Amino acid sequence: MSATPSHPEYCFRTWESGDGRHLFELNADPRVLRWTGDLPFLDVHEAEAFVGRYTHFSDFGFGRWLVTRKEDGALLGWAGLRQANGQIDLGFRWHHRYWNQGHARRTGKAILSWARHQNILEIFAQHHPENQASSALLMGLGFRPASAWQGADAGWRTYVWSTDLAPGK
Repeated sequence: MSATPSHPEYCFRTWESGDGRHLFELNADPRVLRWTGDLPFLDVHEAEAFVGRYTHFSDFGFGRWLVTRKEDGALLGWAGLRQANGQIDLGFRWHHRYWNQGHARRTGKAILSWARHQNILEIFAQHHPENQASSALLMGLGFRPASAWQGADAGWRTYVWSTDLAPGK
């Protein structure tokens, strides 16, 4: 079984030393942070330290993979799964220049297919209440509105995907 999702257009990879510069750039854009609730990193060093402490892949066998486009090697951002508070959630964070190009939909389908093959039966997702693009994306991926789980972001829209609800089941 593959350690990462597969898709003909994208490469998914775990984070490694040097990736702090990518995360710093991604989180430095106020257009991106408007929808995340996160703060920017102070500098590349802080982002690199975050990468060094990120053990999600070794702890759970999945995480937020960096996503590059195979065609030209462009790093689009990250997409993937996170386990927190007993739940698994799906998230995306793209550089603004790659928004509205279908990357989240295509990588999301690949991640959900991978999750199904890993016997992950239920995945949650949340988005800022004003982010209509995220709502449409999640509904298109087969997520349905749900109650927030304990520890979820208060006031955010919550969705659930399960193998019972998944399209094509």
